[in-house]
Amino acid sequence: MLAGTKEMASFLHGDRSMVSERLTVEDFLNQWLERKKMEVRPGTGALYRSIATRIIHILGNRCVQDLRPLDVDNMVRQLAKNGLSHGTLSVTLTVFRTALSDAVYPFNIISTNPALCIKIPKNTPRNIVKRVVIRKEKLDELLAAFPFGHKYHALIMVAYYTGMRVGEILGLSWDCVDLANASIQVKRQITRTKDTGYRFSPPKTRTSVREIPIGEELVSFLRRWKVQQAANEMQHGKAYLYIYEAEDGGLWQMQKQLHPEKGMLRRPMVCTQENGKLVRPSTFLSALSQHGVNTHSFRHTHATLCAENGAPPKGLAGRLGHSNTAITENLYTHETDSMKETTLQAFENYMKKLVP
Repeated sequence: MLAGTKEMASFLHGDRSMVSERLTVEDFLNQWLERKKMEVRPGTGALYRSIATRIIHILGNRCVQDLRPLDVDNMVRQLAKNGLSHGTLSVTLTVFRTALSDAVYPFNIISTNPALCIKIPKNTPRNIVKRVVIRKEKLDELLAAFPFGHKYHALIMVAYYTGMRVGEILGLSWDCVDLANASIQVKRQITRTKDTGYRFSPPKTRTSVREIPIGEELVSFLRRWKVQQAANEMQHGKAYLYIYEAEDGGLWQMQKQLHPEKGMLRRPMVCTQENGKLVRPSTFLSALSQHGVNTHSFRHTHATLCAENGAPPKGLAGRLGHSNTAITENLYTHETDSMKETTLQAFENYMKKLVP
């Protein structure tokens, strides 16, 4: 099989017009991923890699040339039995379909795409990750568990009061926070890949670059937190960590006494640990799970509460960084009791007007 791998590699670099050796799905996907690395963002590349691993686990030893639609259909059904949601299966199938489409053309490895007409079982659950609305009592519980000064306190406050994505909050630096005019500029996020580690990258989409007005309570907290960070830096002295962004977007943490390389920009981050170190999203997620919530809960809560209290769909979509209102309504708002009552009252008021 090594010969097939080498031949595939030669083809991908333009040395061959046809791959004659039999090639496993694992070898093909690994070579395809290498090619894709130059076409997509690091975060997207990492997503493709995790999806490929999922596919390889089931079909890795099969030859690409022997794949049939039934094989792909069985894989999808096996993943569904393993508990994957409809959305995850859809993304998995889309990536595999794209890779196999490249295998047809321009690679000319197979003549038809066996994943082309495969569908996801209709009974596959669409919401594996439960999104709950964090009411005031639950927020108070979280803030008591992670009080002011704790490494997760600022994350919780900004997430709850803005609806920002966790990656955007972790990538938020003080130069993007205008306390005088009560607003936050979302310009970058922090992502992590297996190959490159943590890095700064542009927000998820073009519309994710945005300005978010913030209220008095969050402004007051951020003023207080900024003072606390300065006190933390003074307490740790030379051992306090500064965070830098390299020219390629790489994230570097080093003691303040050390001199960064040329081209590195210091980013004074809003969310840091007591010693200035970056807060790790994985540990934050683990801590939240112990309280029955997840990182999606804050964004879902903010969107739902705004909608529940009359926020216009277009304004809410802009605040969340969505390109259209349909995304906002479908993903992050649900019908609360308050919404049900408001809808009923609207209908009742209409009917009363019809009665003479």
